[in-house]
Amino acid sequence: MALADTPAGPRFTSFLGLDGAFDGFHLSSGLDALAGRHGEGRGLALRITAGTGISRFRIDPLLPDRVLETTTTARLVAGWREQGRWGSATLFAGLALETRRLSPALPDPHLGTRIGPVLTLDAWLTPLERVAVQLYATYATPFAAASLRIAPGYDIGRGVHIGPEATFSTHHGTLRTRLGVHATGITIGPLGLRLSAGFAQDRGGRSGAYAGLSLWRRY
Repeated sequence: MALADTPAGPRFTSFLGLDGAFDGFHLSSGLDALAGRHGEGRGLALRITAGTGISRFRIDPLLPDRVLETTTTARLVAGWREQGRWGSATLFAGLALETRRLSPALPDPHLGTRIGPVLTLDAWLTPLERVAVQLYATYATPFAAASLRIAPGYDIGRGVHIGPEATFSTHHGTLRTRLGVHATGITIGPLGLRLSAGFAQDRGGRSGAYAGLSLWRRY
């Protein structure tokens, strides 16, 4: 949600995210830039992101040993942002680079470094007064990585939205689901803050808790 709900003033938004679950964690960072017809809250948008994460899982439930997976990603995308009474939405397209490794180095067709196109939709919709819906959908061809997050929220005051969230994602054929709650729009000085927590189900039906923290700053 770093760019989708940015008002007409700031041109740049930097962001940092930390996501932890029962099987590992993921760290991400990035920068958004808005150009073009900036005064109208619409125009050309650029986004650069990078991330890394680790997770432990069993390839075969009958095997006692767990495998450590390490992933590193980078994306460079450009798109167009539209804004109206309904909210705002940005559609991006560009390139994604991803590296995936396993330890121990077991035979797996989904390893190595790959590069390919990526498509992303980032939206902040306002269908009702004091109600907003965060919508984030993306698909990248390297390792067939796809993700969809829907997070409606009610404004309890000062722009802080609280509500449920659902995330569905796949990566090289593995489906993950997350159901939880979020608080978006908390401000601490110049920083914006998003908190989330809930229940996650990952590889092979394993399940447990997850929690996320996102920070952003506008310039």
